[in-house]
Amino acid sequence: MHYIRLLRPAKFDASDRRRPIISLLITITTDLGDSFLYPDEPVELIVGADDAAGQSVILKTDHPYRWTAGMRVLDVKLPVKSHLRKDDVTCTIKIHPARQSRPLGVLRSDHVLPWRVASDSPASKGLIMPATVEIIKGVCSPISVRTLQLNTGSQPEDQLNLDLEEDIGESIARHIWDAGIVIASFLADSWHSSESIRKILPIEEDTFSILELGSGVGILGITLARIVERAAAVQGCTLSEAAILLTDLPEAEERARSNISIAETAVSCIHPSSSAVTLRYEDLDWDEGKHGRFGPLASARPWDLVVLSDCTYNVDSLPALVGTLSALHAANLKYPDFDKGPGTSVILATKPRHSSEQALFQLLKTDEWQYTVLESIRLPKLGEEDEQVDIYLLKKGR
Repeated sequence: MHYIRLLRPAKFDASDRRRPIISLLITITTDLGDSFLYPDEPVELIVGADDAAGQSVILKTDHPYRWTAGMRVLDVKLPVKSHLRKDDVTCTIKIHPARQSRPLGVLRSDHVLPWRVASDSPASKGLIMPATVEIIKGVCSPISVRTLQLNTGSQPEDQLNLDLEEDIGESIARHIWDAGIVIASFLADSWHSSESIRKILPIEEDTFSILELGSGVGILGITLARIVERAAAVQGCTLSEAAILLTDLPEAEERARSNISIAETAVSCIHPSSSAVTLRYEDLDWDEGKHGRFGPLASARPWDLVVLSDCTYNVDSLPALVGTLSALHAANLKYPDFDKGPGTSVILATKPRHSSEQALFQLLKTDEWQYTVLESIRLPKLGEEDEQVDIYLLKKGR
């Protein structure tokens, strides 16, 4: 998968008052930013800039915006309507691959999963994640927004838009990654049947708690917050409480908290009276976690499920990660009711990037974790060989 990224915030340029422009400097890269899109054929981009009333603030142009093989940067100049001044320009800019289905700025979760994609569909060749940015009175926000449409059913009300902010720039901790998109899409798709969702999110009581490690911007934990009540209902349960805690290093906190706020607003629109879901954030450094040193929120309860995605790429951090998982298991066992259950369950989604990541599984075995592959999902990559995201279930008994 590839991502449209802004290399810097958009700029409003009125140096020529008769021809004001909005300047965008964009690139299209992989999630880690370690390679650029190298397509077999040019990729045409649609760039829209609409105000709150849905009216475009830019002029139509015959000049297409195309990304071609070998490019690293695309300099986009959007001609602004000449009567508008800088303070007049408040708009939403959406950058979208023309080959992918609309609405602009949205990636559909069913296009991520190969069993939902027709063989002749453009999505079967590889996806490009659109980007959205805001300009307020001629000044661009330093944040872009990714929108993943979670298709949890066939009806319009089953389409949930997941809006996630990420930083414009190079911070790995504050960007969306491939495995997060894939497992979010997989979770939404699994909701179609009780049998499917029970394999990955089994809920048998009226309370359920989930802790996410290495949450980044929060795509996995927030997806779970959006679907957990429905997932419980499909399995015949009504939740009275669902606690979801996102954790990561301090550099991820600002963006994670902002995305939690966005998600809470979306949930309140769907459930204006009340929701059983609480969604919170707390810093958690695995070098502390492996010693059982957790913050007050992580220490406050046993966790029915621990989840993580795209957390195995840094081999040096794997011992601390496995140590943290085992310390969470040990903390769970201190609760009498939990001690009578089957143990601790972990859902891990990872896109293998290099063979050294296999060290994770030896560390898990050493700490007496059992693991099985729930699903291996092919991830087409435009202009390159396909990749794969593996979703594991890890378990450790009493």
